[in-house]
Amino acid sequence: MKHPKEVSEQLKETFKAFEESLHSYSEKEFEYKHSEEIWSLAQMYEHLYLSAIFFFMANINRCLEKRKGEFGKGPNEAGLFVMEQNAFPAKKFIRPGTGKTPEPSSKGLPFYQKNFAGILSQLLEKESLVSKDEGEYRTEHPVLGFLNAAEWYYNMEIHLRHHLRQKKELESYLPAPST
Repeated sequence: MKHPKEVSEQLKETFKAFEESLHSYSEKEFEYKHSEEIWSLAQMYEHLYLSAIFFFMANINRCLEKRKGEFGKGPNEAGLFVMEQNAFPAKKFIRPGTGKTPEPSSKGLPFYQKNFAGILSQLLEKESLVSKDEGEYRTEHPVLGFLNAAEWYYNMEIHLRHHLRQKKELESYLPAPST
């Protein structure tokens, strides 16, 4: 598994790709849905925003504070595979237990242009704490098993990178600009 310092460098690079794109979309492009089954870019950014704060960072904090988790457990086979491969499999996922993907509601392009970079700042503030954590306390990921703070930090970056593929796909559906 990568050291948190290395993960931080990759996070900066991955966030940069998302942030730069935010300033190239029109509001219409950002909200465009190619079909009902496919998210818009806005929905994808909302998913990234919410999952970063309320899933990944929340679990990093829980591990560091040793609450809502336990000692003695670890990642399952899927979790070990993802960390060994440094990537999620190149496929689309459905949120466990729902049978479908959620339909996030966008807060509008200006919100993400203003606030998306703040997620990176909050994550980078965790690097030294994650580096110092002994890694014995873990909280449960619904697919990957029990992860410690460093593993949550690492999987945040893997998750973002996974969505770079989706971003590219969604951008390919955007209508050509009218001339």
